[in-house]
Amino acid sequence: MSRIMLNSSSIRRRAVVSLAAIPLVSAALAFTARSSSASPLFELAGGQGGQGGFNSRSTQAGAASTYFNPAMLVEADPGITLGLVVLSTQIGIRVGGRSPANDVPVGAENAQHPDGSHLDTSPIATSQLQNGVGSDGMAARPRQGAGSGKQTFVYQMIGLVQPFFDKRLVVGLYALVPYSQFTGASAFFSDEREQYFTNSLHPEMYADRMTATSLAFGVGGKVTDQLSIGLSFTLSLKTGATTPTYLADAGRFQNILVDSKVEVNAKVSPHIGFSYRPSDRLHFTGTVHTPQKLQIDTKFTFLLANGVEQAAGVSFVHAYLPWQVALGSEVALFKEDDKSVSLVGTALYARWSDYIDRHGERAIDEYAWSDTLTPSLGARIISGKIRGNFDLSYQRTPIPKQTGRTNYVDNDRLGATVGADYGFDLLGAKMRVGMQMLAYRLIPQTTQKLKTPTEADGQNHYASLVRDEMPDDAVVGGKPVAGREGLQTNNPGYPGFSSSGWVWGGGLYLSVSP
Repeated sequence: MSRIMLNSSSIRRRAVVSLAAIPLVSAALAFTARSSSASPLFELAGGQGGQGGFNSRSTQAGAASTYFNPAMLVEADPGITLGLVVLSTQIGIRVGGRSPANDVPVGAENAQHPDGSHLDTSPIATSQLQNGVGSDGMAARPRQGAGSGKQTFVYQMIGLVQPFFDKRLVVGLYALVPYSQFTGASAFFSDEREQYFTNSLHPEMYADRMTATSLAFGVGGKVTDQLSIGLSFTLSLKTGATTPTYLADAGRFQNILVDSKVEVNAKVSPHIGFSYRPSDRLHFTGTVHTPQKLQIDTKFTFLLANGVEQAAGVSFVHAYLPWQVALGSEVALFKEDDKSVSLVGTALYARWSDYIDRHGERAIDEYAWSDTLTPSLGARIISGKIRGNFDLSYQRTPIPKQTGRTNYVDNDRLGATVGADYGFDLLGAKMRVGMQMLAYRLIPQTTQKLKTPTEADGQNHYASLVRDEMPDDAVVGGKPVAGREGLQTNNPGYPGFSSSGWVWGGGLYLSVSP
């Protein structure tokens, strides 16, 4: 559900977008895409439908190489791969107890500064958020009563590898399509503005990012027998929604007239990779993935009965992924006939300092996000028709401790994945049936907000800290607001919060080669 604030009123909209398939031949024409549909699901699930796991950028991953490293498509078995993938997020967010002295008092909606100027925010009385406003008013929105983080998702995995010119050129396609909805996007604010909607905290790197349809298509080619390069694309979306609205009487919103105009532009975001094998025991790889995002531009126009017309717009950014650069290597410790044991490792740099949140905002300088370097280490074993893999990874959160106004919730995570498959011949075709299991432990963390100093002049002198939504000079009708002294806020993250949990899942797949 995408949400915006406009002229002190709250409007909620659900943006569910569908997209059409794009032929591979259109990729070159769309190379200059400026906005793109992201693939955070690929990054979280790792390479499914093969032996890629968390090291899919550095080892042969089958159809999944289309996204992770298209240069390795030249080594993939041709054919089609179908599978079922399940991912479950079990993330708990607990908010700290709050003193009644921090509650926004009843009547706050009419408060102002002594000079008649408006307050920085228009908070709702805390008791009304907690209990609601009767049958004809706002329903209860208790703090952290509508948090997200405990959900299970099922996806259809589709992979295709088609070689040409004696495997000198190979085309691939790889997709994870949610069964629940084709693509979903749900925005939430990271500060006190979320009181108008869910009044809760949400995990920044999961939630609706788990419902982003992920589709990659690309091509890999051999330059020499040792060197191959590849170019792939993730499907790109930029959605524009305009909602013309006519309101004859502000006292009769039930008679409002609403029209709509929706446009969906499909483009692509490019990624490149290389694969170099100086010997049959040594393998080097490198990849560059460009930024990805799903952008929704929303515009509202309001026409009143007196002929006055106003317009406003806002852009939402969902499933953002930054620039990512990776280097990897695989070393065969043992290799003889149809048996081998190898070690593989990947170092992935991600420029999270460029992160744009769901409301198109960047973190303030005092709480700027940092870039990350994520290592992954694993082993690959082949014994005849059986293949196995095991990987470990550790990803540090790019988000600093949220001791100020914002509540971006995320944790360091330790991940492990294990998988195996078995090859056999049936009806003249080569087949493989396999499985993959994965788990992430979100390392527990606790954050306590810094105390915001209060000022008698009622001005916000500490923009990076929790806002005092009822400043110490607040008046109603020229009289001081009772309970205005100190800090009053509906920021759902105040005075602190903790988070931890698990993400686990797995998949089954069947590959068929001619």
